Amino acid sequence: MDIKEYKIISEVQEDHWWWLGRQKIIEDLIKIKIPLGHQLEIADVGCGYGANIPMLKKYGHVTGLDTSNEAVDSIKKRWGSEVDAMVWQSPENIPKQFDFIILADVLEHIPDDKATVDWIFRHLNEGGYVLVTVPAHQFFWTQMDVVVHHCRRYSSRELIDLFKPPFKITHFSFYNFILFPVKVGFLIFDRIKRRLQPKAELRSYNDIPPTPVNWLFKRILFLESPITKRFKIPFGISMVLLAQRPKNI
Repeated sequence: MDIKEYKIISEVQEDHWWWLGRQKIIEDLIKIKIPLGHQLEIADVGCGYGANIPMLKKYGHVTGLDTSNEAVDSIKKRWGSEVDAMVWQSPENIPKQFDFIILADVLEHIPDDKATVDWIFRHLNEGGYVLVTVPAHQFFWTQMDVVVHHCRRYSSRELIDLFKPPFKITHFSFYNFILFPVKVGFLIFDRIKRRLQPKAELRSYNDIPPTPVNWLFKRILFLESPITKRFKIPFGISMVLLAQRPKNI
């Protein structure tokens, strides 16, 4: 992503409804789906400025990987030796193995996503887990996807086929389904705006919305989390997939 977008993310990630709601969904899945009898070796791939690191640190030792020097330096400054952080470009090998690897809205930024999934398999211990969240439905493509350098939005079949085989899919669901009509409305707005103002600067709309809206949308995702972690929701704006590397492969 552009430096400008990294800066926006660093400023909003601790208060924005989307980051907070996604983190709630991720943590609830970790608690119910992943064995937590020991401290895990965790890789936060595409960690950015560390939105998920405070949560992940509760479950083990975290290694943050990102393409941005600024983001990695920020993590080192904030957590020091508590968190390993390194500049990394997929699919570069690193001399570490992990029990749990997370890619929170990262895979869609990587041109060769299959090579990244192969990297995940190589760097997971046998029996280890990978959790990914991605944006859903190519028909939802807007200027936001362009600005943040998405390569694609996924269908459920595309995402599942990317991991299976050799992974065992242990949980899959759409999420952010209550706000589906809001996304449709934004899509219509985006199409009209681009027609009326074709030369207007593109926006990611990642800044924090008005406080009442931010609070409401966060509460909606928090309400979705108990449903998402137990059931396979058939539609939504985003998807979450949890997969395991089988033993003895």
